[in-house]
Amino acid sequence: MTLRYLTAGESHGPALVGILDGMPAGVEICEDDFTRLMRRRWSGYGRGQRRDIEKDQVEVLSGIVAGKTTGSPISLLIRNQDFDSNKSTMAPFGRTSSRSKITVPLPGHADFAGAVKFGFDDCRLIRERASARETAMRVALSVPARNLLQALDISFTCLVESVGGIAAAIDYNQDPEILAAATAENFEEFLTPDSSVCDKWKELIDRCASEGKSLGGTAAVIFWNLPVGLGCHTQADLRLDAIIAGLIMSIPAVKSVEIGCFREPGRQIGAGGDALHYQDGRGFFHSTNSAGGIEGGMTNAEPLVVRFHVKPLPGGTRVESVNLETLAPEFPAFYRSDTQIMPAAALVAESMVAIEIASQLLKMTGGADFDTISERFASERLMKKGG
Repeated sequence: MTLRYLTAGESHGPALVGILDGMPAGVEICEDDFTRLMRRRWSGYGRGQRRDIEKDQVEVLSGIVAGKTTGSPISLLIRNQDFDSNKSTMAPFGRTSSRSKITVPLPGHADFAGAVKFGFDDCRLIRERASARETAMRVALSVPARNLLQALDISFTCLVESVGGIAAAIDYNQDPEILAAATAENFEEFLTPDSSVCDKWKELIDRCASEGKSLGGTAAVIFWNLPVGLGCHTQADLRLDAIIAGLIMSIPAVKSVEIGCFREPGRQIGAGGDALHYQDGRGFFHSTNSAGGIEGGMTNAEPLVVRFHVKPLPGGTRVESVNLETLAPEFPAFYRSDTQIMPAAALVAESMVAIEIASQLLKMTGGADFDTISERFASERLMKKGG
């Protein structure tokens, strides 16, 4: 058994919808699990006006009864409050005004490539689906997977490493629980364990917002207490690092992904591996974790560390483009945007990895209900611990 999901909906359409298939029966979920997570998605200093419009209340349509998953597909709905102001351009039926067309692609967005691919002269039809608004549903769909992992004593966190080239001081060698606790203290604004960098980030964000510029940055996701052997080396598409990299790259504006810390200058010369040890009562362990918890496409029981880079967002910036109707050079119209989205991007990445890790655990243990999965997982972990 594995998990699969689909989402649908446009940024300013009536709603976002999603289906998560493959979740076993008996996983406990409460309404507040959705509420708290969706509220976290809107956190972060420098977010745009859309945050003040949308409530992101998740409606559960199927798959959860009396606070537990039933084993059937879980279907969710999030209504877009901003649809009321966009009915003339986004209504499913009826004619739209020619004045609503967006004929000048926004560089850095999916506008140009999508319009050419689908034969449109209206970029709105591409932009609405390519918008990062879609990730709200991906975050919501991760709730059952998150609850399954936590019930199996698997913990995780996400954090922001840098904004606009200003880096936080982060030590990945410290205990993940300590790192997560420090990050939680700053989750409302920046989701970073380094409180000392927050004022610098605020100053930079305020300056860029006043100049109509946006900021990229780097973020990371950490999962710990994972078993040995999630993923597989036998085929390229089974390697867990390859799967995770693809999932993170599917998040709008993400341009690179790294597993572990080998990109750092001091780690580019050496043995290329983390020393392996064994100790009675502890089992197998590595003295360092440069590999980020994955070797040969499989987890090695060390913390899984996924780092990724986000480019500056298109929107308020003035970058020359071309009118698709006249073929004349033209600047795109102003498009409402965030100045920076690093905390939200980190949360979306955490959500994507949570769904995949849960899927890999289901593949490892089998079983259609939580009690069976929990029993088999405990046996699997004990057997592979080696001590």
